[in-house]
Amino acid sequence: MEAPVFFLALVFGIHIVAVNVGIALATLVPILKRRAELSGDARLAETARGLFRIYAATYGLAGVMGTAFTVFLLSFYPEFVGVAGNIAMIPFGIAIVAIVLHFFAIVAYWYGWDAFSPTAHFYAGVLLALTAYLIPLGFRAVFAFLNTPAGLSFDGKPWLDVAKALANPTFLPLYLKSVVGALTLGFLFVSAVLAVKGLRGGGLSGVEEDLYRDGLKWGTAGLLAMAFLGAWYTVSLTNTPIKFNNIFKGLGWAVQGVERLSDYSWLFAVKMLLVLAQAHILLRLTVFKPAEASTRAGYLGSIYAATAAALTVLTGEYLNAFSQYPFFVANLPLITSSVPEPWRTILGRSLDLRNVSPLALDPALYAVTAVGLLALLAAAGYFLYVVFLKSE
Repeated sequence: MEAPVFFLALVFGIHIVAVNVGIALATLVPILKRRAELSGDARLAETARGLFRIYAATYGLAGVMGTAFTVFLLSFYPEFVGVAGNIAMIPFGIAIVAIVLHFFAIVAYWYGWDAFSPTAHFYAGVLLALTAYLIPLGFRAVFAFLNTPAGLSFDGKPWLDVAKALANPTFLPLYLKSVVGALTLGFLFVSAVLAVKGLRGGGLSGVEEDLYRDGLKWGTAGLLAMAFLGAWYTVSLTNTPIKFNNIFKGLGWAVQGVERLSDYSWLFAVKMLLVLAQAHILLRLTVFKPAEASTRAGYLGSIYAATAAALTVLTGEYLNAFSQYPFFVANLPLITSSVPEPWRTILGRSLDLRNVSPLALDPALYAVTAVGLLALLAAAGYFLYVVFLKSE
């Protein structure tokens, strides 16, 4: 596998884990703030404000730095960007408009805290949460297109039939699986933040204790929901038989008559082990031995569960991306014969991940990329240090 693909995967992985935490916090903070206003609970309002500070840092890391770096790395594939930009302009556009609105929602929500009326601040929170779900809606539509290009039409040049694209069999399960996975990770992340505070011996306030336990309960519910959504997405991948076989043929399941191009069954097995580890910890702390949740062992278990959830998101994204290597569109070998010339040749070249720009092979560009990666890793490390280790 080429070095640019590894660079792209590493940056995308860091970016997507932080994005998942952000989706959950963009949902949870406005809900907690509203509950605090309605109940007059100042401690709950302060807890919500503390979580929003974490969210702002998460957005800076993932929404700004991670996205910018990912776009930079996509410049290694100028032909793909040119073709995909034209065909998938509408789903990309939904995501871009949502990103812009989300940025303004963050600013309004932060500076409107104690400045706006409760109603105005609540609606700023609604915009914050709504745009947090619209961003992955656009990007997952693009990812579904990269599974199988439903809606790809030709009228002299390629264009996208949006209605057919939204009916892509992999789109809805992929999107729902993504947002539920994000909420699951986010709930466990919040519990882990509070578990660290509990481990330091300061004790949790009543509000924090409730939030800690609610995070574990909702994380457990999310994990159970993911079992069904994951199975739904797996079944939908039979419409992307090369990808399905690249993941599952090594485990004994395959779409007959379609060649496997690679074997990522091992990565699927790793992901399932992480899910089982989470299920074991969460069921113990929420169902079988709930009294243990607020002990040292329970706090450590909460942190392990959140770490396993983050790694599950990471391995899931890598599994989804690598299992279509060496093509940007997993079904490309199966649809080539139906594509008219000259687009058959153009798409065959531009959608091949091995077709990188000659500039991407320049040692100087590698050096610049390595420096950028170090900066991103340092920022991610400092974020984790401040959230989990730095003294208040």
